[in-house]
Amino acid sequence: MTQTTLSASDLASLASAARWAVTLTTASFVIVTARALGRAPQGQGTGVGLRLGVPFLVAAAFAHLPPLTAVLPRLFPVGFALGFLAAVASLFVPRARQAFAAVTDADVRLMLAFRAIYGALLVALAGVGIMPPLFALTAGLGDLAVGWLAVAAPRSLAPDGSRAWRLVVHGLGLADLLQVAALAVTVVRPWSTAHGDATDVMTLPWVAVPLMMALNLHGFWQACTRREPEPRASNQGTMYPVSM
Repeated sequence: MTQTTLSASDLASLASAARWAVTLTTASFVIVTARALGRAPQGQGTGVGLRLGVPFLVAAAFAHLPPLTAVLPRLFPVGFALGFLAAVASLFVPRARQAFAAVTDADVRLMLAFRAIYGALLVALAGVGIMPPLFALTAGLGDLAVGWLAVAAPRSLAPDGSRAWRLVVHGLGLADLLQVAALAVTVVRPWSTAHGDATDVMTLPWVAVPLMMALNLHGFWQACTRREPEPRASNQGTMYPVSM
């Protein structure tokens, strides 16, 4: 059996394709999230697309424009920290709480399904040499597990749905993201520095991960603090309306 070794140009092409795959997946995720959060009562869901679109464009620029990519070793921790801070801070913003309280069961499942996509992409990124294998396997399998669980959950994941299933899905999602944050600092950055700053898929850590964190934080907080959500605009799209 003959083993085929990819040339440097082939690997470079695969790495470029992987970066674009992450960028386009994140663009789709941002659109889906903006549409879901935009269902909040009038005045609460306005401007969501702009608030999410601007950070995405900034992250995409750093991922694909060489002059900006060159300064990532210094700016990566700043963008990563700001993203997580924004996710946590959204819990204390009434408009954000209203927006997350307006999501439907179908919205939550669709948004969390992106976790499985990102999990597979992390493994692919490791395969083309722009992500450390340890991080890709640990975080990637965690994302796959959370995404599959959300899609397969037998009860509603809407804010007025099954409290038990919301606690399980969002609790595991938060635990996975906390390990992602820890590994990003202890594994990804040292590995990237040692490999010529190879990890530059900025739409994932600067946009997608904070958005996932915000979704899990709001879902878990809603499940812990109340059985019923704050006032919602509509129950459309709820697939499993019976609460536990």
